[in-house]
Amino acid sequence: MTDARATALEDLRSNLAGTLVLPGEADYDAARSPWNLSVDQRPAAVATPAHVADVQAVLAAARAGGLGVTTQPNGHGAADDLEGVILIRPSAFDEITVDVEGRTLRVGAGVNWGAALQALDGTGLIGLAGSNPEVNVVGLAINGGHSMFSRRHGLTARSIVAVELVDASGAVRRVSDEDDAELIWALRGGGGHFGVVTAIELALFDGDTLFGGGLVFPVEAAVPVLAAAFALARDVPELGLDIGMMRFPDLPVMPPHLRGRVVASIGLVHVGDEATGRGYAARLLGVAEPIANSLTTFTIGRLAAVAAEPVDPMPTADFGATIGSDDDDFAAELVEAFLAGAELGLMRCGLRAMGGATAEELGADLSAVGAIRAPLLLSAGVLLLDPSIDPVAALRPLHDLAERHGVLGGVPSMLGAGTLADVYEPAVLDRLAAVKQRVDPAGLIRSNRAIRPS
Repeated sequence: MTDARATALEDLRSNLAGTLVLPGEADYDAARSPWNLSVDQRPAAVATPAHVADVQAVLAAARAGGLGVTTQPNGHGAADDLEGVILIRPSAFDEITVDVEGRTLRVGAGVNWGAALQALDGTGLIGLAGSNPEVNVVGLAINGGHSMFSRRHGLTARSIVAVELVDASGAVRRVSDEDDAELIWALRGGGGHFGVVTAIELALFDGDTLFGGGLVFPVEAAVPVLAAAFALARDVPELGLDIGMMRFPDLPVMPPHLRGRVVASIGLVHVGDEATGRGYAARLLGVAEPIANSLTTFTIGRLAAVAAEPVDPMPTADFGATIGSDDDDFAAELVEAFLAGAELGLMRCGLRAMGGATAEELGADLSAVGAIRAPLLLSAGVLLLDPSIDPVAALRPLHDLAERHGVLGGVPSMLGAGTLADVYEPAVLDRLAAVKQRVDPAGLIRSNRAIRPS
């Protein structure tokens, strides 16, 4: 560590109301740990600021010491070693305010969707939340964000009303369409390149009656079930659908009816009455008898329980792609590819149905993430607990599938290990780079996916 860097960090520690952890200290490994435990990031320091003035102090110290700054609320999307970077954990920014009359949700940068949804319960309003309660509100929104409500109301990024941040100069700003239309455009999908976000305001939507849950089918019925789900997505463009395959480990902790099995799964979320929702589900239930059925009415505070996703950090190798096919032949190819990968350790693959409001051109120019023309977003993962598993080989069948059916476009938050060039046209990358050059010409503030102009 250079003298300038060491001095800057020691001065920061003495002036910080929050905490600063340095390499070699007892809490460093826990503080630096990302959500994906296979990523070995080693930042120059981990700061937990207590308030906005602390964020300004972190940025000042980074400038003085020749360091960079990045923000990871929970460590989702971590991608590199963070050498020479101060890692900010914004957990102290925990404000949650629901304006029912104004139909907005304001949260601090440390708030996860689970807490935000609890605050919305009973209001009759919904936010464009992720399906996992441990996903951070700000992180999801500024990286595009896909919700089970997105086919009805659009991607989460496009619901951003305003962002409060500290910019690279240390200035505190509230950014909206009125005061800096180009910067708010970039914040709606361009990620954390443009400032250290401290709070965000999102639009809310009507949703006092919800119906949904999960259906699990035996692998023998996977092809017709997936084909029926694709057809349902085409016919009902406002219905939230998560379509996928999963291989459950053969472990005693697994439910007996799922232990060691490969299954097809369909997650469904309908904004509206139970009868209509059950009518949609009947199109799937008429294809095959499910192994498990958790369909129910619920309120927004129970969305995470309905999705029932894992909530603990794990070591994984992830892959994401935007898929341009959704016909019966693709359903058969997907099942074949998953089964080939499962033999080598592939754990899951999911397809989020797009279309509906995610494909609308109207208003798409207000956000970096625009209209998604493809019908499906694919994500997949390999759990890296068994050292004999080669994640490259396990994911190869899905890579091959994506090479045949993949298209440009998509959502950064669904990318896995991809880059912004995998989802954005060159013109969008150039525009993002221009905003970055204007607000942070020295490149002080980093994000997990670099902006590389075409």
